[in-house]
This record gives sequence, C-alpha cells and structure tokens, in this order.
Amino acid sequence: MTSSESSTPWRVRAASALVIAAAGVLGVGALAACSALRTEVIAEMEDADDVVAAAGWTRAVTTEHYLVVVNVLPGEAMFTHAEHEEQHPTEGELILSGPGEALGPESRHVEAHIYDRVTGLAVSDVVPTIELLNRTTGERIEVAPTLMQDVNIGPLDVHFGNNVPVRSNSDLEITVTVAGEEVTVDGHLD
Repeated sequence: MTSSESSTPWRVRAASALVIAAAGVLGVGALAACSALRTEVIAEMEDADDVVAAAGWTRAVTTEHYLVVVNVLPGEAMFTHAEHEEQHPTEGELILSGPGEALGPESRHVEAHIYDRVTGLAVSDVVPTIELLNRTTGERIEVAPTLMQDVNIGPLDVHFGNNVPVRSNSDLEITVTVAGEEVTVDGHLD
C-alpha cells in the first residue's frame, strides 16, 4: 500500500466531516460552501481506484428540530473500546454505544448525522430509527442505530448507523426518524 493509498480515505472522511460539522453549526447552506474543500481533497487523489473506493452519496435534510445528514459509504471496520485500545486502528469507526456489524460481501456503511437546528450541535441522546429500502430488489433493512465516531476525526464525527449488505447498481431510499420527526432521502448506488 502506498502512502497515497493509506492517507486518501482518511482525507476524504476528514473533508466530509468538516462539511458535516460546518453544516451543523452554520446550517444547510454551509454544505455548498464547504463542498469545495471536499472536491479539492478528492481532486488530489492520484489513482482513479481511490475515487471508486470512496464512492457513495450524501444527502442533507431538515425537520422542524433537526438537520439530518445521511451517508451511504463503503463498509467500515467497527471497533469496540477494547479493540480500539488493543489494535490502534488508523481507519474505521469507534463504537460508542450499540452493536457493530462486521464487514461482509457488498457491505455498505449507512449513517445518519443528526444536529440540533438551534444549537448546531450533534445530537447523541436520542435513538433514531434508520430503514433502508432497496427499490431495485424490494428488500427492506432495519439499520441498527449504533452510536459511533470515526477513529481519526473523533467527537466531531458522532453519528448513528451500521454496516449492511447492499448490492451495487441499486436505487436506495433511506428513512430516518428522530423523536417522531422523519426524513426520507434517496440515491443510486453504483
């Protein structure tokens, strides 16, 4: 693995976290302003395979009380506190609360970042529901809402989600419900 290969996924996640954090603090308009940074980071990638590895999508939606940012990304290794202390991973997710699903064939990491619209702060004291509907296959998947954060980014990346099996070339619909407020987003997964 080259230096570029080992650092690229972290840079993409870091840029994405910056976009998400800025959106939480400044509002949805910040997504457009900060997306230029993420574009610069991706443009720095030397190998087209790095772009494929980072493939996925992000959607941001507001409810009366929350900003919800939904990501569908490649599967992520998930670590308990004990595993994190023992293995010192440089990529993946640190589980703060709940079960972590192992990586498997066609794993995708489905996550929901939830921010209070008044304070702009990440919300971690709720238990959302996350449901994925694969419109291509008709399959419904309840995504376990594990509370986690990226092992590199830390508390700025607090979010809910998990790894789930999703085949490529699928049209997806994801519904997130937080304290009775619901958002639905959709997108295509290559």
